[in-house]
Amino acid sequence: MTSAGPGALRVALFRNLNHGHAGSPSGAELVEAFGGPGMARAFQTNGTVLFGGGSRGLRVARERLAALGFEHDVVVRSLAELSTAVALVDGDEVDADVYRVILSFFDVPDLPSVELPMRTANGLVELRRLESGVAASHTWRRGSSVGDVTGFLEKLLGVPVTSRTLGTVQRLLQAATTGR
Repeated sequence: MTSAGPGALRVALFRNLNHGHAGSPSGAELVEAFGGPGMARAFQTNGTVLFGGGSRGLRVARERLAALGFEHDVVVRSLAELSTAVALVDGDEVDADVYRVILSFFDVPDLPSVELPMRTANGLVELRRLESGVAASHTWRRGSSVGDVTGFLEKLLGVPVTSRTLGTVQRLLQAATTGR
């Protein structure tokens, strides 16, 4: 990938993009949109891309993806911003029955004033932290139902939201700093 140091890398967190699924580019198409392996690399298959080139790199990638018929909402964060997001939940007590700890990312000019923690009506999502551009939630699984953090936050905030598990973001940060 690009020879730029980790501080110059950005992370594109696409919403509802799964490599190769209907309506989504393959991993190779996604990386090529950012200028190829010398400029970007996909992380997992969930629409997460480490890339160099700043805002111009993202603009070009979105244009290339649109030309292929792929238009997905995306939130971009620096590695430092992702580290700060992880720190939001570092040391939080997690009940044994919590299914997942989720970090969600969004761009919104103003946050609503809400009392935290805030639970969904079905009790499967609990919003624990809400800060500028990031939220931290716990989810539960009851039978085949899993909490919908992204949908809950999109209704609350009125903007597109993309979410990743805490473990995914931690592994992403490790991969970005080790180059693996």
